[in-house]
Amino acid sequence: LFLGLLELAHREYQAVDYENAEKHCMQLWRQDSTNTGVLLLLSSIHFQCRRLDKSAQFSTLAIKQNPLLAEAYSNLGNVYKERGQLPEALENYRRAVRLKPDFIDGYINLAAALVAARDMESAVQAYITALQYNPDLYCVRSDLGNLLKALGRLEEAKVSNLRELYQYINIHMQFAFV
Repeated sequence: LFLGLLELAHREYQAVDYENAEKHCMQLWRQDSTNTGVLLLLSSIHFQCRRLDKSAQFSTLAIKQNPLLAEAYSNLGNVYKERGQLPEALENYRRAVRLKPDFIDGYINLAAALVAARDMESAVQAYITALQYNPDLYCVRSDLGNLLKALGRLEEAKVSNLRELYQYINIHMQFAFV
């Protein structure tokens, strides 16, 4: 029953039905206040609803339950970034990717915060690291290409955007023959 309700809450969250997702998560939280999956989902729901204090609260509760939970640090980083507290956001994103070196969303969040903090070279490295784990991330490749272009590194930007174009064409060609 617990897992079924958590799965339902995840589906509601993905369907942008935050009200019902929150209602079901709160039911689950009352049953087990230590479940980090529920805490992370509550953090994400509150973040999407711009309730940053509550999002931070549930991220912090998740971290207390499991100090090695990279996703909780990333969620907390999102709150800090949204509040304009870039040093705190960067600290949390860096902790997230240290804890989980293959955490692609963590690198993407880190890169965006580094751009906001005007540390462009470190942002390039964060995007490249994300692409090393999954080279098929078109949005990341596009963001990297745009950043390289803004830095005047046009040849690198062209290579990044060409790869993106080829991957896009290949995927659409595959669907054309299905």
